Amino acid sequence: MKGKNISIDGKRYYTVSDVCVELGIFKNTLLNWEKKGKIPEATRDLMSKWRIYSREDIDRIKEITGRR
Repeated sequence: MKGKNISIDGKRYYTVSDVCVELGIFKNTLLNWEKKGKIPEATRDLMSKWRIYSREDIDRIKEITGRR
């Protein structure tokens, strides 16, 4: 997956855009799922406040939504 290289304490994180590309969805879809409680709330980067997702988060979202 391409995108911004976000690493915190040696762990790789992905942006909303990265996740949407991998899942084949629009940004609004991902944010609506979070807002409605369908998927867990994303972690926020402490500096930028952007949503960031670990590989485990992405795998969990795929499992919840049935996307592979």
